[in-house]
Amino acid sequence: MITADLTVEVPLSLSLGELLLIWDVVSEKLPGSPSFEALGDEERRAIWRLQDSAERLLANNGIAECPREELAKLLQAAKAHVMSLPVDFEDS
Repeated sequence: MITADLTVEVPLSLSLGELLLIWDVVSEKLPGSPSFEALGDEERRAIWRLQDSAERLLANNGIAECPREELAKLLQAAKAHVMSLPVDFEDS
C-alpha cells in the first residue's frame, strides 16, 4: 500500500496566464454547472480552495479586482498565451 503525507504542500509551476484562466474556470464557469453539482463535498471543497489560492496569487501579482473590460482583455491575452504552451495530452 502506498502511504504519503497528503498534508504536505507542493509547489506548482504555472504562468500568470494559466493561473488567470484556471481561476476563471473554477470561479465563473464551473459553479452552478451540472458537473460541479455532481461532485462530492470533498471535491467541491478542493475546488473552492483552488479558487481561494488562485485569487490570492492573482492579487499578489497585481491582478486584483479590476473593471470587467480590463479583465476581459486580460483573459483574451491569457487564452492566446495558453494556446502557445505545450500540453502532453495533445502534443504527444
